[in-house]
Amino acid sequence: MARAFLRPFAITVLLFAVVYAVVIAFGETKPDAPSKAILVPVAFGYGAFVGLWPGLIVGGLRLGWVLTGAWMMVPIVLVPLSVALALWAASGLLEGLALDIGRAAMQAGSEHEWLAEGVGRAAHAGPVILVILLPLLLVDLGAIALDPQVLWAMIVLLLVFAGIVALAMIPAGLVSALVLARAYVVRLRARMAARRAAG
Repeated sequence: MARAFLRPFAITVLLFAVVYAVVIAFGETKPDAPSKAILVPVAFGYGAFVGLWPGLIVGGLRLGWVLTGAWMMVPIVLVPLSVALALWAASGLLEGLALDIGRAAMQAGSEHEWLAEGVGRAAHAGPVILVILLPLLLVDLGAIALDPQVLWAMIVLLLVFAGIVALAMIPAGLVSALVLARAYVVRLRARMAARRAAG
């Protein structure tokens, strides 16, 4: 069973590493860049590091396929489908909560004394004034985002969104787990029967 995971995992990681190394080896470099003899092994190591997560996914999918067969597709299809349907069904609620954030931000902005407002006629100076104006504008926008009403509206939206996703994922995950467990037991019994018949 370990081979079912390790082989696709290693191939995926190696593929990423080789692609990164080849791109650096045959790509153009700047004249002041370090030697390719240094860059290619570094790119190979970085590519292997980047390939770890895709390798884990590919290896996990292959192991799941070996253990449960085509039933591995049930959670791959069912969980995203249930989350998408739940978000679609709750889109009106989520839209209303997002609009509440906008309303709270508008109210906080109307009550806020803007630092950027003091620039006045200096704005006619052109792009040079942006060096002074943009940090002031960022401070103003940060103050609005940290307003308690705006923060509360954001927290409510985040909690409702997380609740909707959880309410969609938990039943779909349980159904998928039951289906996969049954498929695993059936395949395990078939393997054991095949070994008994052969031995």
